[in-house]
Amino acid sequence: MKIRNTLIALSIILILSSCTPREFIKMTLSEKIDEHIIWKVIRSDDMNGSPASINIVDINMNKFEGRIWLAWYMNELVPTSMMAEQRDGLAAINGSFFDMKVGGSVLFLQEHGAIIFETHDRIEFINEGAYARDTNGVVMIIERPEEDWALSPAYADIMVSGPLMIFDDELVELDSVRFNINRHPRTAIGMTKNNHFLLVTVDGRHAEAAGMNMWELQAFMDKLDCTEALNFDGGGSTTMYIKAKTPNGVVNYPSDNKKYDHDGERKVANGLVVTP
Repeated sequence: MKIRNTLIALSIILILSSCTPREFIKMTLSEKIDEHIIWKVIRSDDMNGSPASINIVDINMNKFEGRIWLAWYMNELVPTSMMAEQRDGLAAINGSFFDMKVGGSVLFLQEHGAIIFETHDRIEFINEGAYARDTNGVVMIIERPEEDWALSPAYADIMVSGPLMIFDDELVELDSVRFNINRHPRTAIGMTKNNHFLLVTVDGRHAEAAGMNMWELQAFMDKLDCTEALNFDGGGSTTMYIKAKTPNGVVNYPSDNKKYDHDGERKVANGLVVTP
């Protein structure tokens, strides 16, 4: 499944050729929100040939002494900002895929060493990887085991999602399905070579922000020096919260209200919350 062949390399070159390297990673804002957490914003009129709006929370896991929490709801849907506020979070993003009618995850979720949700949606490409925290508190991105997702005593927390874009510093082959091919708002997480954990949102469905297809997102996470990168639920769910940075804490431009503002936040069933 993991490849880094000539075809993929050529694809990345073609993606990156639509903008200069400087434009691709130019930060329009870089602000410390905690001693070892930096909020970064990228705005471009021409990334992959279209406008872009990207937010990144960069956590230095070598020094960070806080906690990254799973936030989940069994039979309820709540905004990501509420998840963060309920836990007095510094930052948060929406999480994995969920039942939009009744709430609850549709993919495997384990917390504190106990199964919270079994796998109900078995589409392979959204079951490829997971956010995980082991019993020593180490945060990582893992790939699906051969025997499928099940209770693992090695991990305290597991939140399954996909596609898995990068693993073990190798690009993962992506399926040619509509979900990957079309540009959408995207939420992703990544672990870098220097052990920084990244929370990433890419705005889309706006004239000011086109979103990304999965190959563009994969190339972007690779450009950020990620050795592992995993896609979370995107589209109207894509939300990033940073405490006190806007009236409602939402710093990206969610698309559910079809306006380029911070008020179009969708109610979701799970997420990641960062606390000091």
